[in-house]
Amino acid sequence: MTALAAPPASAAAASALLATLKAGHPRLFASAQRFAQLPRQRDAVSVALRALVLRDAARKLTAPPRHYRNGVQDMDGARAVQGDILALAMAYRLTGERRYASRVRADLLQLSALRDWGNGHFLDVGETALAVAVGYDWIYDQLNAAQRDTIATALAQRALAASLEQAEGPHSWVNGNFNWNPVCHGGLIAAALAIGEREPRLAEQVLARALRNLPLAGAAYSPDGSQPEGTSYWGYGTTFYVLAIEALRGALGSSFGLEAIAGFMKTADFRLQMVGPSGQDFDFSDYHPHPENQPVMLWFARETGRVDLARDEVRTLAQLRRGQASVQWSRHSPFELLWWNPAQDTARKRAPRALQWRAGGALPVGVMRSSWTDPMATWLAIKGGTPTYSHAHMDVGSFVLEARGVRWALDLGTEDYDRMRAAGLALWDYTQDSTRWSTFRAGADGHNILRLNGARQRVDGKGDIVALAPDGAQAGFRAELSSLYAPAARQVTRTVRLNADRSVSIEDSWSGASEPLEVAFQWLTRARVSRQGNTLRLEQDGQALALTVAQDDVSIRVDDVSAPPGLQNSPNPGLRRIVVTTHTGAGEDGTLSLLATPLALPQRSRVR
Repeated sequence: MTALAAPPASAAAASALLATLKAGHPRLFASAQRFAQLPRQRDAVSVALRALVLRDAARKLTAPPRHYRNGVQDMDGARAVQGDILALAMAYRLTGERRYASRVRADLLQLSALRDWGNGHFLDVGETALAVAVGYDWIYDQLNAAQRDTIATALAQRALAASLEQAEGPHSWVNGNFNWNPVCHGGLIAAALAIGEREPRLAEQVLARALRNLPLAGAAYSPDGSQPEGTSYWGYGTTFYVLAIEALRGALGSSFGLEAIAGFMKTADFRLQMVGPSGQDFDFSDYHPHPENQPVMLWFARETGRVDLARDEVRTLAQLRRGQASVQWSRHSPFELLWWNPAQDTARKRAPRALQWRAGGALPVGVMRSSWTDPMATWLAIKGGTPTYSHAHMDVGSFVLEARGVRWALDLGTEDYDRMRAAGLALWDYTQDSTRWSTFRAGADGHNILRLNGARQRVDGKGDIVALAPDGAQAGFRAELSSLYAPAARQVTRTVRLNADRSVSIEDSWSGASEPLEVAFQWLTRARVSRQGNTLRLEQDGQALALTVAQDDVSIRVDDVSAPPGLQNSPNPGLRRIVVTTHTGAGEDGTLSLLATPLALPQRSRVR
């Protein structure tokens, strides 16, 4: 987890930060007037959101009270109570019914009685600080003076003062460029603004430090919106970055330019592009499946005026209301009532999106697809970057491929952290010889990459993705990978092209150095694999794909990697690894070319 030097003073007026603090409550994320408007919004999305919030709040109202071990709170507990408070407090603002506020008050007082909110894992504090700050602010008129004192004191001590004991420096969340920065600072900003008039000096210290360091997290999106920690952590860190912006706007009247950092307002496109026709994400890095809706997409739609950014989320909300969604209701969904712009018409025909898309920066990525509307489209996403970023894997140059509704080349996402801890691995050590890389899903063995002499990629290397000019009906990218394989090779590239017939060409090229090379191409799949000569036939879900190797001087094998050895490795049911191997002499150049062709099968011959 890399920490960066602070940028030029982004909070030059830090000493006067609270000069514009809005008086009274509520002031976090919305005023009383804004809340009063919400029940009057009659468009279909607003109606659906209110129904979903009130349904969730009613369920939480009758659930047993939460209990915590004194002074210890796990992250799941922090997120759960945050979801409770956000839903119940929003229900109170929508209806005025005191039963919702009473349950929020009980939660706030119980949290305030804890010795700490999880200082040893400060994400817990950030999550809890947001929950308590919002609850305090939104039901302020339902708290008596003593209760306000108790909750405000807890925010000051458990969150604000505790955060100042967390030092800046290498690997610190305070000035890091990874998701902890916006999560922790976002929660702390809400806490500081909720009690700013009570604790002005402490609040200003926390706000000034947050405004100095949040741009470091924002810079990770530069220049095109790509998020280096992957699509799983995109939703987490980006949501809290937006919450920081909205809390500052609501309470101080300014976001201090946080959204103006290069690339940030483009990152909703990254989210869209990372989803294949099947609805599955490009699940690289420490990807945790989070089957939840994405509230923050409505914020991006409002901010940019692009209704296409809201369309998928609006569709999901309709499915959630009908009980037909394959995802769960996010704890941050109540904010959607504040972020949705009722004037946006999601039925309006959207502008066509690019079929070839690239983003640079800390994590260069390239995506190409044959169609945005055909669920049977061919889609390939390829990544660059480095193994040494937060949550990164040994997967530079890896790709995923979908065609005819099937993911043929896949990524496994994260390994279970508890398994890795139980095996004594160094989870957050990204050095060359770290035991982290012995894990199948994080290391070189478990990715669709090129291997030279069986070695790991170099953690001090970085791969770039270069968009290739269309060649006739082809789109393509070249991955520049040389620094990942030095000194074994002088130059290494991977070129991928999407052809007019929806097939995909993959060519790996290398220039050898002083030693002979054994070069191995890896492809992970859950398809059944059969072979005829240099063509492999992959069959899955009633569809088929032919994978043809152009060279004859290769060896081809199919490994069963469904149960990789080691305590740290989870089983991978049905997983196979295709390995194509060739050899070149010292100083020789080489290429390995493959063609992946989706096969249209007659209905009667489709296998399952």
